[in-house]
Amino acid sequence: MRYLVAETNWTLMTLAQDLAERGLLVSRVENAEDVAHHLAMVPADLLIAEAGRFGPGGLSLRALRETGPGLPIALIAREPSQRQITECLAAGADTVIDAAIPPDEMAARLMAVARRAHGLSTTELHCGPLVIDLAARRAQLNGAWLHLTPKIYELLEYLALRPGALVSRDALLTHIYGLESEPDSRVFDVYLCTLRNHLRDVSDEISIHTARGEGFRFIGPAAPDRSAA
Repeated sequence: MRYLVAETNWTLMTLAQDLAERGLLVSRVENAEDVAHHLAMVPADLLIAEAGRFGPGGLSLRALRETGPGLPIALIAREPSQRQITECLAAGADTVIDAAIPPDEMAARLMAVARRAHGLSTTELHCGPLVIDLAARRAQLNGAWLHLTPKIYELLEYLALRPGALVSRDALLTHIYGLESEPDSRVFDVYLCTLRNHLRDVSDEISIHTARGEGFRFIGPAAPDRSAA
């Protein structure tokens, strides 16, 4: 999953660096005012911003919600008051987190908000014989861990989180690379071919279907908690 961090103070800059060092995909903007513009180019699974940038005299969470209605928003504040938390939640934030909590807890809270937006109650995504551990960023097939590079893992995770949905090549590349230079199209084809090879032993249950000229679909059994979400 990709996280967009508005690095408007040192706390958010440090948080963005910590998330990146954990192997997560992180996009950064220096100004909260640039969030909507960045999201139009690189969609995210979670927006992380400074609580003080929103509210009276600041930016409007309501307007941001109109830009990305389904985007979960986590606001960070130093020792937030009960009133501040209540106002932020009422304005459209999904959670308000105290900036002083330990990094491991902070990462776990943010990951929980992001995955629940995809209908997942736990860190594991079960697709029949395939289990994806979103926290460890690993996947296992029939109980054996797959040896996936970070890019191929991201490709699998993105598709598996959207079972049955048609996903364009551009959407996949944008998610994996953000605003970085995208690879030659042949490199992406190698990634996809490698991922399919990993899944070939269960191709009767799980597959990545190509809709020529349109994109790709992940075909496989949905997780029970997702179907109920």
